[in-house]
Amino acid sequence: MTYRKAMKSCALALGTAVLATAAMAQDGPIKVGVILPMSGGGAYVGEGIYAGVDLAVKQVNEAGGVLGRQLQVLLRDEQLRPDVSTAAMRELITLEGVQHFIGPATSATSLANSQIAREEKVVNISPSAKTEALTAGDNLHDYIFQLAPTTDVDGVRTVEVLRGMGTESICFTGFDYAYTHDWFAAIRANMGDITEAGEFLVPMNATDFSATITQLLSSDCDTIVGTQYGGSFIAFVKQATPFGLFESKKVLWGSNTGDHAVAAALGAELPSGLWASAADVWYYEGEDSHAAYQEALAAYQGRKETDMWPITGYNAVKFLAAAIEAAGTTEPTAVAAALEGLTIQTPLGEITIDPETNRANSPEFYGRFEPQEGSDVARMTDLRLVR
Repeated sequence: MTYRKAMKSCALALGTAVLATAAMAQDGPIKVGVILPMSGGGAYVGEGIYAGVDLAVKQVNEAGGVLGRQLQVLLRDEQLRPDVSTAAMRELITLEGVQHFIGPATSATSLANSQIAREEKVVNISPSAKTEALTAGDNLHDYIFQLAPTTDVDGVRTVEVLRGMGTESICFTGFDYAYTHDWFAAIRANMGDITEAGEFLVPMNATDFSATITQLLSSDCDTIVGTQYGGSFIAFVKQATPFGLFESKKVLWGSNTGDHAVAAALGAELPSGLWASAADVWYYEGEDSHAAYQEALAAYQGRKETDMWPITGYNAVKFLAAAIEAAGTTEPTAVAAALEGLTIQTPLGEITIDPETNRANSPEFYGRFEPQEGSDVARMTDLRLVR
């Protein structure tokens, strides 16, 4: 038994002793703190994740709830700011008695909130943050669970795609924050004879990319690997296109840029041939469970062309509900123990949380954007669901 597992067994034994006196007092709704960017440049991410959370909560509650109790979501806006995000988490713990959290959305805010989860011993399921640092080394603790593929996993997958693109030399660009640094480090660790021709980072939520575009154009790399997301990525594309950047370089973009919402926002301006990844795409023809999920999500969003982000929040709720049921209580230590090694059926097949790393083996789509006949919105072709 590992040291971490031994300590967990002791903590679980202590937690179980409390359950006998506390279990019968639990008869109200189960409060779930959801902390997401609901305003500013990351709002479309937060709104998408929340749609999945809300859909899953509705399904769980309509089916009778969890342990006979309804789930109640308490939503807070993190604004992509660690100080705002941690303040929201502390407020929900102190004033609302919340013991289970979903979010935040990004790597920087998730790292900050994870430490509060450790201190306060509350369950924290991260639906979308990819930084390997979130559950690595001393940052790994019993109450943090990471559902998105981590940056070290993405690094291996990315290099495979780059080799398929015929890449010989890379230049890196993107937001200057945890996810970018970790993903780029993972690519460097796996790229073998592919060379690097420079790294050009920008502040979070930057809107003027003229200097970066000039640097990329003058670089002798044949492929750009980038990480801006949301409105900043859209601004980058609109500013770079007139200079012919996407004709002179091959491009692979991280940050789940394969989301349909990004393609819809850019329309015909989305560079043809851009490689990207996505947690989900509405036009995937796969498992029956995915078709059923997409039908429910389409009804919820009022459109067939649904977004990518909802599946991350949806799976987070399903994991939390299953863990509470398995634990037979909402007590956080018992729920955290139930999450370790837990397998659930998701719209993209079975997903398991590794009991040693607290990371889920979530799959991901990779593909190349190409125009679609009769539509201004491109789709990813050569679509691959990588597990």
